[in-house]
Amino acid sequence: MKKNILAVCDREQEFACHLTDYLSLLMAKDGFPFEVQVFTSPDKLKQFCKDSRVSFLLITESVYRLETDWEADQILILEECGEGPPGLDTVNKYQSMDNIVRRIMEIAADRGILPPATRSQRLGNVQLIGIYTPVRRCLQTTFSFTLGQLLARRHKVLYLNFESYSGLARMLQREFRTDLSDLIYFLHNGDGRFPYRLEGMVQKVNGLDFIPPVFSCMDLQRVEKEEWLQLFEELELTGRYEYILLDLSEAIQGLFDILKLCTRVYTITRDDGFAAAKQEQYEELLRCLDCEEILEKTRKCRLPLFRQLPAGLENMTRGELAVLVQELIREDWKEE
Repeated sequence: MKKNILAVCDREQEFACHLTDYLSLLMAKDGFPFEVQVFTSPDKLKQFCKDSRVSFLLITESVYRLETDWEADQILILEECGEGPPGLDTVNKYQSMDNIVRRIMEIAADRGILPPATRSQRLGNVQLIGIYTPVRRCLQTTFSFTLGQLLARRHKVLYLNFESYSGLARMLQREFRTDLSDLIYFLHNGDGRFPYRLEGMVQKVNGLDFIPPVFSCMDLQRVEKEEWLQLFEELELTGRYEYILLDLSEAIQGLFDILKLCTRVYTITRDDGFAAAKQEQYEELLRCLDCEEILEKTRKCRLPLFRQLPAGLENMTRGELAVLVQELIREDWKEE
């Protein structure tokens, strides 16, 4: 089936080439759902729009102002100096290509520009990895990000955080337009465009994909167990990921049902009295609820006292913790 056309126009040759290279890489790896045509000449773009139906036009503000009747189903303005034309969709030109593509996919999904996405026909192709411990302040998220970034060196990996207050926006110094609660909302649309909405939300850090965590703990608590399970199934049906890392907490409904789905569960332990007592109570509860299978797939990890951890979650592939996690990957996932 012929793809919809995404036309790009910027008179700046370097930017146009850079964007072309980036989109070509996306098409090769992730199946970007557009045929891309790039122009540095407004006149050639104008003629192309007359000869071909352009579904999406990404155009710099200076080029857009040359004409008043660009022929395209949807136009997104690349802002070059301040706010773009009022009443039109805009995105700042001088930012990462990831952010620009996310905005394209977000608009394309919202406006129904793209046809329903193809879905993988088989389940069971994704490994769910759960990270959960009843002990607080034990480097669970730091451990999870390290594991995710190391696995992402060779695989497509998605990280999901289920804490009430993750703090990731501040730690990564980013602002998020959408979060995990929005992705749950899109589950109920049933329009076949879930993969495009996912593409419009995914953020990246050092090769690892992640969805921004829920901002409000109340939104997190309102999501029902069945919705989480449906989300994991939909993520698998996209065929996009090999591993999905679940950084879990008691804030979500269906915690134990989710842990049962995981191929491996990592539980970080500590030696002090309260930590040991909490771990013991957690394991006793699993036995009382006939959830011994969670214990069987759990690997307890006692982390040493690190002399120094990398500064920033985007640098977790180096240092003492990375060495320890790499050994776990070798043993559990047979990776060198």
